[in-house]
Amino acid sequence: MNKHINEILIIFQQIIFELLDFKKINDELIYQTNFDAEIIKHIIFTKLDCGCLDSSPNVIILEPGANPNSNEEILCVTKIYKEDFILEDNAFLNIVADEAIFID
Repeated sequence: MNKHINEILIIFQQIIFELLDFKKINDELIYQTNFDAEIIKHIIFTKLDCGCLDSSPNVIILEPGANPNSNEEILCVTKIYKEDFILEDNAFLNIVADEAIFID
């Protein structure tokens, strides 16, 4: 990972932390749940600087499959992605994170 990717991951963490809005009330941890994946995606795209001096990779947020934390399911989704976008077998698909964010 390079410096730019690390900065983007920090932005992602800050967004999630701000949306959750953790508070401790009467020794109980309270957090917000009034947002969904679409809200997270919208905020991410408004906070990312799309301008760059070099070519930048496309950022795709893959929708989870039946088991979003399963390596086999992630592989299945990436194969479908390659087919949908007609990527050749030798084309690279870099996955930055392979975890789902669960929000109640």
